[in-house]
Amino acid sequence: MNPSYFSTVGMVLAPTLLADFGIQVTGWSISSFLQTEKFYDLAGSTSFILCTFLSLYKPWDANSIWAADDKTVTVLRAVHPRQLIASGTTVAWAAYLGSFLFSRALKHGDKRFDNVKRFPGRFLIYWLVQGIWVALTALPVYMTNSIPRSVHPDLGLQDYIGFALWVSGFAFEVVANYQKQKWRKEVGRDYKRSFISTGLWSLSRHPNYFGECLLWFGSYLFCSSAFSAALASPAPIMLHWMSRLAVFSPIFVTFLITRVSGIPLLERENDRRLKDVVAYWKYKKATSMFVPTFSRRSTE
Repeated sequence: MNPSYFSTVGMVLAPTLLADFGIQVTGWSISSFLQTEKFYDLAGSTSFILCTFLSLYKPWDANSIWAADDKTVTVLRAVHPRQLIASGTTVAWAAYLGSFLFSRALKHGDKRFDNVKRFPGRFLIYWLVQGIWVALTALPVYMTNSIPRSVHPDLGLQDYIGFALWVSGFAFEVVANYQKQKWRKEVGRDYKRSFISTGLWSLSRHPNYFGECLLWFGSYLFCSSAFSAALASPAPIMLHWMSRLAVFSPIFVTFLITRVSGIPLLERENDRRLKDVVAYWKYKKATSMFVPTFSRRSTE
């Protein structure tokens, strides 16, 4: 690529996103042949981890990243603390969620794919959508990793607030998932006639999803503090449309979860499964669907 025609960020995003969709196509090929959905979420988390690594270390650019001298590998370009934290949090989240969903898929499968995994063309659409999800969700991370260390401003208040939001969201997601797993084990076969309404689930009907959306808002806030400096640089580091696109990351995640594939599917499933359970409808009426609130639940 000729640097005079591409911004620094654009030159990093291109191979990073190419790797993302390469993983999806490879995962689809194997899963379609085996007619299984069990590797779907694992491929998603792998894409997040690999794309984060590529955007940070850029292994294709040997002159600016790595050099081998005898048997010693030396990092020639140091990275900014903002990049390390943004990357580390993304990898931690992807490793956690990927292992959690993969383990669940091995035990229970995934009903979303029951009617499509035997049809390669339709199955491919799900994998390509996952590629878009990986690309847009962590786009601010890939972009901040693409900005040279020398351009990054020092960590400031915006970074600390963003990191605090990420930690809060991640804790919410992990604790909510743990509480639900524990509840599932306790109720056993009564699961189909029961629902969880304790712990974080007493504050929200979907606290795990709230946590995930919150952490990505925090990640965007943390990463975006470097965008203004990149746009102000005389070198072609970042284009204006890229910084505007990055803000869609947390918006996209929230829209996907609250309007498309997360909460709507679970709400419909719970309404069908628990249609005759009076306590469930009381819980649903008294408890916030998404944002945690202290409800005034009827004790009658």
